[in-house]
Amino acid sequence: MRILQILFVLLWRIWFFIINIFLIPLWAGVSIPFLFKDKYYPIAYWFHQMWARSNLLLMGFWYILEKDEEILDKNKQYVIISNHTSIMDIMLIYSLMRNHPLVFVGKAELAKLPFFGFVYKKSNILIDRKNLSSCIKVFKKIQDKVDSGKSVCIFPEGGVPNPSIFLDNFKNGAFFTAIIKKISIIPFTIADIKTKFPNFSFIKGCPGKVRIKQHHSISTKNLSLKDKNNLNKKCFNLIKYQLEKFEREKNK
Repeated sequence: MRILQILFVLLWRIWFFIINIFLIPLWAGVSIPFLFKDKYYPIAYWFHQMWARSNLLLMGFWYILEKDEEILDKNKQYVIISNHTSIMDIMLIYSLMRNHPLVFVGKAELAKLPFFGFVYKKSNILIDRKNLSSCIKVFKKIQDKVDSGKSVCIFPEGGVPNPSIFLDNFKNGAFFTAIIKKISIIPFTIADIKTKFPNFSFIKGCPGKVRIKQHHSISTKNLSLKDKNNLNKKCFNLIKYQLEKFEREKNK
């Protein structure tokens, strides 16, 4: 029985690569003409959303969204943060932020992938965390993206942490940016995907429901850079508390 289960998961994970052989040229490919001017980026973003939503659908994922009472301003930019456990987090954020075209701050290595790498590089902000000068330049690029009218998604853990880590310490980049540009932060807490589509194992996982909490936005209007550590701690505790709550609910 265990062997059959592992075989099913392996085939399911292979399915992910197969569908993206078609989805990436389809949705990412048609977005290319709209990536060269900022005013056309919302069109490219719509195609990227279709790529993300197609992935979730074809992999058998659906989400249940719990959100605090709030109407987001379609004309404002936000810094979106979330815990990070899987590549599927990116698909979920794309699907959730439908009315706010955003860019991700992501790993520079992905730009080396054929075709996808070009679209990824044109759409997002790349960071080489091993290169200090790259990290410094990223802050300027983030500010430029915000100035051009885009929201920014940053996973403050700095990548997908080891599975044994419940929630890794947050880096300050997202909070520095939000305070400097005086834009609000929207924290998300994503549960379940860590076990349903883990980054560190190809023989574990399954389709199913993903629980997400969209927290009330946090204003940075009256904050200065000396407040960034407190803002970091506030967001970390908010997401950690919600993750613990999701765990308690799952174990009932």
